[in-house]
Formats: sequence, structure tokens, C-alpha cells
Amino acid sequence: MNTEAKPPAKAPRVAIILLGVLALFQIIRAAAFFMIQDILAGKTPVEWLFPASVDVFVGVAALFVALALWTRKGLAVWTIAIVFFCISISDHLDAITVVLNTKGPLPAMMSGAPSSTATMLAVMTLVEAFAIWVLTWESLRRII
Repeated sequence: MNTEAKPPAKAPRVAIILLGVLALFQIIRAAAFFMIQDILAGKTPVEWLFPASVDVFVGVAALFVALALWTRKGLAVWTIAIVFFCISISDHLDAITVVLNTKGPLPAMMSGAPSSTATMLAVMTLVEAFAIWVLTWESLRRII
């Protein structure tokens, strides 16, 4: 039996597809552009400007990161994906800080109590931390 001609395992391919879907899911964050308009109009506290700006950046970059994961290979793709998810996690942590320290109502895009919004952001942070962990798998690095 020739073991050298084995096809690559399906698990890393599925992981790459799911990582791309997770990145693609971030496109919705580009809608924070409207939050920036509310901030500049004085309807939303100015503390939300940085998290909203990073949300727009992540939302715009999401399509390119997903396409790179699905169609390209190499160190650059792996690095871009890790940096993308690190920036996203940083933005979530910043938003948690703003949610818990800002007085007044949450922006129109965020509904519910501050504690539920912070919990949602924490869960998203954990999901993206898991994505970074998956990107460090040896079997995945050989394929990307």
C-alpha cells in the first residue's frame, strides 16, 4: 500500500471553509458606518467612535480575508487571517469597555441591557480566539 499518495485530510479543509465563513460573517460590521454618522451628529456618545471605526475596517476587510483563506496559500494568508481576528478581538474588548463605562443609552445598533451586550461581545471574542487557535494547528498551516 502506497501511503505517500494519501489525499489531504478533510478536517483542515473544513476548518479553512469555516474560518472563511466566520470572516465573511464580519461584513455586517461595516454597518457601523451609520453609528459614526450618529456620533458626528451628536446622537451617540463620542466614546463609540473608535469601536465603530474599527468595526467599519473589519467589515470592509472581511470579504478580502475570506477570499484569501479560500483561494490563496502561503505565510501571508495565514498572517493576514491571524491579524484580522486579533484586530477584531481588540475591537470587541474595546466595545466591552465602552459598554460598561459609558453612561446613557446604547447606540441604536445595540439593543438590550449593557450586561447582555457585553456578554454577546465576550462570546464573539471567544469564538474569534478559537479561530486563532485553529489557525495555529500544524495540519492547517501545511495547507494554508
